[in-house]
Amino acid sequence: MDFPPQGFAPRVLGTYGLVYACTALLLAPALFLIDTLSIDVFTPAYLALIVGPFVLGPAVVFATDSRDDARTLAIRSAVLAPLVALTGVTLLFLAMMLIVIPLSVFLVPENFAVMTVLSAITVIILAAPMAFSFISTIRQGFSARGLVHLAVLATVMVIVGWVVVMTLDSGDTLGTFMRRDMVGHFAGAFTWYLPSFSLAAGVWRQTGIA
Repeated sequence: MDFPPQGFAPRVLGTYGLVYACTALLLAPALFLIDTLSIDVFTPAYLALIVGPFVLGPAVVFATDSRDDARTLAIRSAVLAPLVALTGVTLLFLAMMLIVIPLSVFLVPENFAVMTVLSAITVIILAAPMAFSFISTIRQGFSARGLVHLAVLATVMVIVGWVVVMTLDSGDTLGTFMRRDMVGHFAGAFTWYLPSFSLAAGVWRQTGIA
């Protein structure tokens, strides 16, 4: 099967999986770079490395998920990436208000074991659309862009597996790799940030407005 034709609009889950993977692949090294270089919190470099992946990830996907001409791809990325950023932030805050705040009463030491398992299951469920994207990309046939997408998806699926293992580990495993604020961002990314922005990207791409 050929690569998607011009004017093709991927399914929401297809875009979700690709945006999740591309953004995660940009975010993970950015977080480790902040930690390695000991970049201070809320400095321009810190904010650029934290925020940048959530703008660049969707933009890269929008620019590579079809055979439209370069001008159309550029316009699509320029129009949709900011919309995804705004919508993703909105979804993030709504999710936290509707889920985290009501569940905060259960966040007590005696429930930590159960909450840890639930967190790991949640990460797996929220990352599952990457499998859909992987299969869809294979069905579309092999092209240079398709192979890059497959490589990105496979890499991030391995990273997600590692995150799940670290989540289930009884020790402070992530704390041995990065400083405390980075651990928070890393854990939050796979539970909240990536799903929110990926869902926003999938919906906006499906609308076909650009």
